[in-house]
Amino acid sequence: DRPRHEQYLTWVGNVASGNWGSSIVTKQPVMTEIWDALKNSLILVIVAFAVTLLVAIPIGIFSAVKQYSVFDNIVTGLAFVFFSFPVFFMGFLLIFFFAVSFKEWGLPSLPPGKMYDLRDGFSIQSLARHLVLPVMTLVLIQAALYIRYLRSSMLEVLSQDYLRTARAKGLSAWTVLRGHAFKNAALPLVTLIMLQLGQLFSGAVVTERIFSWPGMGTLFINAVEQVDYPILMAIL
Repeated sequence: DRPRHEQYLTWVGNVASGNWGSSIVTKQPVMTEIWDALKNSLILVIVAFAVTLLVAIPIGIFSAVKQYSVFDNIVTGLAFVFFSFPVFFMGFLLIFFFAVSFKEWGLPSLPPGKMYDLRDGFSIQSLARHLVLPVMTLVLIQAALYIRYLRSSMLEVLSQDYLRTARAKGLSAWTVLRGHAFKNAALPLVTLIMLQLGQLFSGAVVTERIFSWPGMGTLFINAVEQVDYPILMAIL
C-alpha cells in the first residue's frame, strides 16, 4: 500500500540485511531453504570438480606430450563426443546402463536418484553410492572441455625456446613438464575454472533435476514450477 519507490527501498533494505522473506509454498524462511539446498549442491559440485581435475590434468598433459599418437587420437575423439552430449542425455544414458540394465543383468547396480536411501537413512556409504552417477555425468562433460584446453595450451608451451633450453641443460623430462611447462600451460585452465566457479553456488541445475538431487538446481526448478517468487528472486 506504499508508493513504488518506498516499496523498492524497503525491499533493498531487507535484501541488504539478509531478509528475503518466506517461501510462498513451504512458509519457511528463504535463506533457510537456500542454505539447506546449497550444502547439498556443494557436496555434488565440489566432488565432481575435484574428480574432473584429477582426470583431466594428467590426460591433457599426456595427450599433448604424445601428440598424434593412438592415445591422443582416442582422447581427442572421445573429448569431442562427450562435450557434444547434452547433460540430460548423458544423465539418462548412465541411468539406463548402470541403474536399469545392470540390475536386469544381475550385476551390482547404482541408485538412479536421490541423495541417499530413504529406507535406511543417511550414511556416508549411501551418499557415496548416490553420488556416482551425477558425478560421472558432470565429469565426463567437464573433463572433455578441460582436456581440450590443457592439451592445446601444453602444445603451445612445449614448443617454446625456454623449454628447449631447460632440456639442453640436462633437466629430466618430468622436471621440465612439472616445473616449467605445466605451470605456464595451466593459466588458461585456471581462467576457465574461475569462470565456472559460479556453478558451485547455482548448482548443476539439469543434473540435479535428472537425479532428484536436493540442491540449488532442484530448488530453482521447483520454485519456477510453483511460482515461488521469494525463492526465485533470492536464487537469481
